[in-house]
Amino acid sequence: MENQIIAKRYRVELSSVKNLLFKFLLIWTGILLVLSWVDFFSKYKLSEAMVTSYIILLGVYIVHKETSRWTGVKMGIKPGEMFVYVWWISLLSMLLIGFFAHREVSPAVQFLAYEVLGAFLLSEISKGVNAYKITGGNLE
Repeated sequence: MENQIIAKRYRVELSSVKNLLFKFLLIWTGILLVLSWVDFFSKYKLSEAMVTSYIILLGVYIVHKETSRWTGVKMGIKPGEMFVYVWWISLLSMLLIGFFAHREVSPAVQFLAYEVLGAFLLSEISKGVNAYKITGGNLE
């Protein structure tokens, strides 16, 4: 009985942490996206610390999400791939505009898009391995 109470509290705490992390990551994404466009159109450059901090925060979110998945804690689904779309649509837009306007996309913005995609791929691999483990190899 006591173990069930602890497990329930653990699920609630994990879920609330994930929701807060997701909201914080959304805000950070918005700010970083605006600064990336400022970097692209002006002389101001995106701070490497800002990019690195974002990647670390994204990594914490993904590790938290995957840990919950692997420990069997069910949580609400959040559209994590949205971060990939935001950065890759933005990168593509900058590359297209840059081609015609003779502007270069900063290495920091390129790195950011690549790292977000890499984090997403690792999460998808983890999701697939976990599904394979749970189903015993029968993924039909």
